[in-house]
Amino acid sequence: MALAWLLAQHPSIVPIPGTRRTARIEENAGATRVPLSADELTDLNELAGRTGVKGDRYNEHHMSLVDR
Repeated sequence: MALAWLLAQHPSIVPIPGTRRTARIEENAGATRVPLSADELTDLNELAGRTGVKGDRYNEHHMSLVDR
């Protein structure tokens, strides 16, 4: 569901999930076949907005290299 939601956000958003198992690759690819209604997208966007983003993407050292 998370991958399906990300794919529905904008055509330029391309999630790149990591995996070690073929079954997970197939499962992740299945996200392209999950239809989300407008109501579902609204609900998921609202949930994501309430959850928010917490923490930095990188550790302190790597954050210091961003936008140099």
